[in-house]
Amino acid sequence: MNTQLLSNLRNTGFLVASNLADDPSYFVLQVARKFKNRVPVKVLDKVLSLGKSHGVASAFSAMIRDDSIQLQTTCRLWLEESSSKRGAVFLANLCIASGEWDTASDLLEQAGSSRNAVRARARLQWGLGNMSEAITLLEKIPPNRQKRHYVSEYQVYSGTEPKLPQTRFSNVSGAGPSSVVFLATNSLPHTGSGYAQRTQSTLSALAAEGWKANACTRVNYPLNIGVFRANLSDQVGPVEYERLIPARAKYDLSARIQQQADELLAKVVRDRPQILHTTTDFSNALAVKAVSEATGIPWVYEVRGQLADTWLSTRPESAENSERYKLFREREAYVAKSADYVITLGDQMKENLISAGVEAAKIEILPNGIGDEFLNEPVDRSTARRELGLDIQAFYVGTVSSLVPYEGLDTVLRAVARLQPDNKNLKVLIVGDGTDKENLIRLATELGISQYCEFTGRVPREKAHLYHAALNLFVVPRKDSAVTRAVTPLKPVEALASRVPVLSSDLPALGELIEDGVTGYLVDSSDVDQWAKTIDGLMMSPEKVTAMGDSGRELVLKTRTWSQNAKKLDSVYRSVINKPL
Repeated sequence: MNTQLLSNLRNTGFLVASNLADDPSYFVLQVARKFKNRVPVKVLDKVLSLGKSHGVASAFSAMIRDDSIQLQTTCRLWLEESSSKRGAVFLANLCIASGEWDTASDLLEQAGSSRNAVRARARLQWGLGNMSEAITLLEKIPPNRQKRHYVSEYQVYSGTEPKLPQTRFSNVSGAGPSSVVFLATNSLPHTGSGYAQRTQSTLSALAAEGWKANACTRVNYPLNIGVFRANLSDQVGPVEYERLIPARAKYDLSARIQQQADELLAKVVRDRPQILHTTTDFSNALAVKAVSEATGIPWVYEVRGQLADTWLSTRPESAENSERYKLFREREAYVAKSADYVITLGDQMKENLISAGVEAAKIEILPNGIGDEFLNEPVDRSTARRELGLDIQAFYVGTVSSLVPYEGLDTVLRAVARLQPDNKNLKVLIVGDGTDKENLIRLATELGISQYCEFTGRVPREKAHLYHAALNLFVVPRKDSAVTRAVTPLKPVEALASRVPVLSSDLPALGELIEDGVTGYLVDSSDVDQWAKTIDGLMMSPEKVTAMGDSGRELVLKTRTWSQNAKKLDSVYRSVINKPL
């Protein structure tokens, strides 16, 4: 066994211990999600499902399957029939891990005052954003790792920053005339998200513009997502990702950001770039800010989402007044104002940054673009369907997306149900995985349309463009929230490039992507009748679908390519580098 693998295993062991100390239920849930299609997880689920419908085994099974309805039902039945304090704590922890906040609260009313009950109550308050209250609860019991981690994170949210020694260079262009160090949260090949694809496309396009992009990922990635055989670098196309894997990784947030800054400084000393670039969230930015201040190298912050609002979207409305939400927004605004330049995805996000105090003159919009597989002429719809084994004659509405509640895909299922069984040619194709998948499958069954729906789960990245091409209509029924009003997703852009019109919720960010009546339609996010009526109308107008598809492809080829973004980013970099001190 080589030295690197031994180091990886040691770090992974410490990571597991750290997560188990903080929240064992949540850790188990994350492991189950990652390995849900593996035989051991499937066998475990089968065994657990043999338990009583109101028992802890049934609840545990529901949790690892992300079946929130079954989890709620099981826990409510248990509350009616049992008075076990220990069982209440166990079930509450499952609900906290799954974001079932009200059910967890009710269970903890029955949980007593044991040490484990106190820790569970602290987890609940922490999950709801009441950071100080969670720490105060943990002060009632002997010191433990959970409290230490909470205190560390609270300190970072309250203003703690990494410290580095002054490290000035006589020449910061030793790596070439155009060199950038780019810190990403994750990357291909280990993560296939839209975030990772945007990073890969941006760096590949920068390389084509003549920049040497020295990419790296956050400290201890990808060990922290379970890839314990990780190498110290990965080559993906023209991009090499360096992995910052220390001999002993830190796991509380303040120490981890300090370690990130230390590792990044060492890389900068080696690579001597002209500029630094990182992306949301603010923990990345704090490390890059520290390196910039230590070396005098300017830095760019790329705001790819409103992560405080993403966090809020999975909490009760009351969490908008929580300590975490307030501090999260403040820290994001702070690092954006501190950066030499800010990149973001669209007009609405730019307006939000300006409202937070960032100078408009130092914000540039780099919208999501299309990669090489979408620049090429789309595969013919019939060809794509034959390759994927889909019905050649059907009218498919669907998406390629992460299946999370705010995507609102239940709206589309309800709309299709109103059009069935009179339109048996209408089918739903949902490609992707996520916490809402089981709920959507259950809903399709309840609506009586499961025979018209196909849920593929996660598909290989190299086949995603075929699923786009196979659709007649791409749907983005996002629910109305702070995050969906502001953040422009990548997948609809790829659908437009595939000559597929987009039917989406009428939200500001989506209005930046869709020209209503030309490349698709914008409809009320919660009006199921309007969704059904629009789908039905397009089914009856194949010539309209074709015209909209052609218009959509023409639009994205003109305005949303990574090469165009790279030219803008090149201009930003050079303006920052040449800015007078």
